[in-house]
Amino acid sequence: MTDRSDHHALPDNLDLGQLQTTPEMTERYAALTDDYNPIHLDADFASKTAFGAPIIHGTMGLNLLVESLETTFGDSFPELRIDVRFIRPVRVGSTIRARGRLTDANARRYEIFVETETGDRAVEGTCNLGPPAPISARDSAKGNNPEDHS
Repeated sequence: MTDRSDHHALPDNLDLGQLQTTPEMTERYAALTDDYNPIHLDADFASKTAFGAPIIHGTMGLNLLVESLETTFGDSFPELRIDVRFIRPVRVGSTIRARGRLTDANARRYEIFVETETGDRAVEGTCNLGPPAPISARDSAKGNNPEDHS
């Protein structure tokens, strides 16, 4: 079977996902990660900090990026490398969006970021997609391998 994976078209822009954060969601995320820092959960405590209000866990935005990349590319690129930095806190109650922009098609490199509804970036970095999976491997993973249908 011919491997046509180099013809896998990459989108120029990624509009990956959106999440409306809430205090309840932040509490559940704290339980999931075992991170009960009062800056995330205690409005009275957080009001006395430089942030002035509770902020979401930074990794909540990172998880939105990772989940959205997986949803977007699936098994097409089994290897990917993400390099990000957390640049701005996000208040609980904000809507965050995961986005990206193709910066180098040959290297399969995207600028990726999480931003708030006002366009302020909270997380930013790069995502490098590894070599595409051969078409036959993608078909097998989806149960579409013609050789399986005897």
